[in-house]
Amino acid sequence: MNQTPATAPTPPGTTALTGPRQRHAAVAFFRESVLSRQTTGAVAPSGSPLAQRLAAPLPAPSGRSPLRVLEVGAGTGTVTRALAERIGPGDRLDTVEVNPRFVQLLTGALRTDPVLAAASEQIRIVPESISHTPLPPKSYDVIVSCLPFMNFAPDMVRSLLERYMAALVPGGHLTFFSYLGTLSLRTLFAQRTEAARYRAVAAVLAEFSARYGGGDGGGVAWRNLPPARVTHLRAPRPCADIADPDSLAQR
Repeated sequence: MNQTPATAPTPPGTTALTGPRQRHAAVAFFRESVLSRQTTGAVAPSGSPLAQRLAAPLPAPSGRSPLRVLEVGAGTGTVTRALAERIGPGDRLDTVEVNPRFVQLLTGALRTDPVLAAASEQIRIVPESISHTPLPPKSYDVIVSCLPFMNFAPDMVRSLLERYMAALVPGGHLTFFSYLGTLSLRTLFAQRTEAARYRAVAAVLAEFSARYGGGDGGGVAWRNLPPARVTHLRAPRPCADIADPDSLAQR
């Protein structure tokens, strides 16, 4: 996950990390990207524009019932903060992070970061791999995955996406992202077996996008480094609910 340059303006409604806290998070992320490249997947955290696009399916808290939200791969908490800005008094946010250093940073941020501290009673940090985290069927309204799918085996990516979709309530939302241009670069310079794996992962992502995308993609965060495309999928709804596109917002 990559960070927007410091000179980029902050989108409306976004409380950006600034000063020593931002620098500390960036340094910690870079260090972990070197030590744990496969699970970190980038050299810097996501920027605020990307985080806001990933959190966009979570509607404003007014006029709706409480929602259950899952974030997978929280890193240093950029997307966690974007979700925290949107959760209401009765909502619950479970954030899964396997890296112990990131878990330590997130735990501290729940006390020291104003946005996260305000929602700390509704945020639960799950310090383990999503592979070991139980995901009961129809247990979440919104899932945001920040995992580096292109670093995984195709079968693992398929398994994760199947588990995500099964864990969503009917009409629930899943968002994830991929960096623009990285597939072409990876297949160009990788060995044959690795290039084949990249293409297989891309095929799995395209398959799920075609099956559950519905044409309402999340767009591109151009002010991310590198730019990232957000994918927005929705769990199938019963036929009686299909005519109501705002069913989640009314919950």
